[in-house]
Amino acid sequence: MDKFSYCEAILEENSPLFHKAFSLLEAKKAQAVYAVFAFCRTADDAIDVDNDIEKVNTLKKHVKSTFEGDVPKEPLFEALYETIMRYPSTVSPYLDLLDGMRDDYYQKPIKTEAEFDEYCFKAAGTLGLMLMPVLASEKQKTETKQVKKVMTALGKAMQITNILRDVRDDFMKDRIYFPEEIFEQYQINLETLRTGLITAEWRALNDYYISMARGHYQLFYDNIALLDQDAQYPTYLAARFYEGILDHIEKSDYTNLHKQHKLSNLKQFFITKRVKKALKQKGLM
Repeated sequence: MDKFSYCEAILEENSPLFHKAFSLLEAKKAQAVYAVFAFCRTADDAIDVDNDIEKVNTLKKHVKSTFEGDVPKEPLFEALYETIMRYPSTVSPYLDLLDGMRDDYYQKPIKTEAEFDEYCFKAAGTLGLMLMPVLASEKQKTETKQVKKVMTALGKAMQITNILRDVRDDFMKDRIYFPEEIFEQYQINLETLRTGLITAEWRALNDYYISMARGHYQLFYDNIALLDQDAQYPTYLAARFYEGILDHIEKSDYTNLHKQHKLSNLKQFFITKRVKKALKQKGLM
């Protein structure tokens, strides 16, 4: 298995919706996306699966050396190096992601909305910045500030979606990503949640964060033309697939407290049709 096939296998196994969308990119861009996602998945697994801070430290050392041209003899970093040679980037978002993984390991409490926003940036806003040189290679040169804002918003939207999707499993691991001040504002009782009882307060909190995520998604949709033409459809599709998880949570009456929601093949089919229609209306297809 070559280095990019190795990375693609990681994406396909762990994020089949993303794989379905981004495999529509032309080959070199698709390979770049696979490498970036494989790095992010490996970092995430270091804490979520292995709970091993030393793996995070090793990733930090290896990614820094990769950007300096001293590439570890591992398919992940060989693929990542080729990616940053094709699509020049900075190491900053990679290090910020690993800093977020460190916060997860030490279970740094999230007390305020500002801290929640910072966490979402580290966990996935960074992913948007990693993908920016690949997906918006032209406009990032002329509209840098706006492209960064849009790609960061997409990453944050996806992270909020992750939090809402994975809330049951995170509660079981005693990981709470909602800010303490929001729990207080919505009068959320953690012990009641652990019983699986879906309350009016739980519904209201979900609605609040679903609305926040959709605001971030909408900023991305409104600025889709900032992406390279060949990246617009796959990335828009990936975003709509992910946003579809929020629809599922709503329609199920917020049973994300009981199970992880996923999109059926039929739902994916209808989302794909709507995405094509939306892009045609924007004159982008």
